[in-house]
Amino acid sequence: MRRFFNWIIVLSMIVSFSSCEDNKDVDNGVSTSDVTATREPGSDSYTLKFTKSGDKTVYQGTSPESVDMDNAVAETNEDSVVISGLDPKQRYYFAVVFNSDPTDVSIVSETGIAIKGQPNFADLGGIVTADGRSVKWGKIYRSGELSTLTDDDVAYVASLKLDAIIDFRFPAEKEKAPDKFPAGVDTISIEVIDGSYDEATIVKWLMSGDSEAFDTMLIHVNRVLATEEQESFKEFFDHLENGGTFLYHCTKGKDRAGFATAMFLSALGVDRETVIDNYLKSNEYLSSITEQTIQYVISKGLDGELLRPILEVRPEYIQTAFDIIDNEYGGIENYLRNNLGVDIEKLKELYLE
Repeated sequence: MRRFFNWIIVLSMIVSFSSCEDNKDVDNGVSTSDVTATREPGSDSYTLKFTKSGDKTVYQGTSPESVDMDNAVAETNEDSVVISGLDPKQRYYFAVVFNSDPTDVSIVSETGIAIKGQPNFADLGGIVTADGRSVKWGKIYRSGELSTLTDDDVAYVASLKLDAIIDFRFPAEKEKAPDKFPAGVDTISIEVIDGSYDEATIVKWLMSGDSEAFDTMLIHVNRVLATEEQESFKEFFDHLENGGTFLYHCTKGKDRAGFATAMFLSALGVDRETVIDNYLKSNEYLSSITEQTIQYVISKGLDGELLRPILEVRPEYIQTAFDIIDNEYGGIENYLRNNLGVDIEKLKELYLE
């Protein structure tokens, strides 16, 4: 019986992306002030949606710097346009000029990266800071594990031109689910302890119906990340300050990677509300898998809803980390500079435009 319950929990806690193709209802775009770009995995087209009225002229390229502003790929005055006939294994970027005004231009691509094997894979590009600047597209990505990437996914990730992948997982996690990634990409291991409880403890909570334990587990995790893992995140920022194009990830991409993202965006000057909104995007990307996991556990006669608090992220989880940072370390800037050793000015120079 114990082995049976252990197997259920392993299925619940270790992300299995075998059914990721069922996750296509997720909106994998992000809105700039004027444009949203979305793309389905394996598709030869992007859909651009506009919130600004008037004429729009669209240009494309395979990087923000290579957009061909001499050759338009679409012109429209509608609220959306589809750009098709593209290479399904190549990521594209689009410049949209509004009303023929060369000073009124938005650069955009899909935020949720269009692959089948890992839905919680996102570009932080396009996020706007409190002073009106924005994170550069195609420079910093965060994700869950890459073990279930398809061959086409690996080809698509190759088009991102990563310099390095930073893996926050421990050896046992890596052995169980080794990453797949393009040849020639450096890998950097930064083992981050997140304070998660062991499998036996979680089995005990599930069998006893201990909802309070599940409700507070990721509050505890974020407390540990903020207070006990500062050296790990200092190393993380040291690598980012060398410049380049990075992907960092943990297992599900929501807790260790979620905390790292919150710290990175805060260092760039993104306001806290926006940081928390971005943190919660994991719920959207992982929604299909979360519901499948819960329903599976219910089918085995257990209360699968008990697992929801640890399969999702909630505002109070990351707010716990921010409260500790504010109350015990003198605020986010002091924490970043003095505890994580972040060169804030250098990060902004490297990753903002």
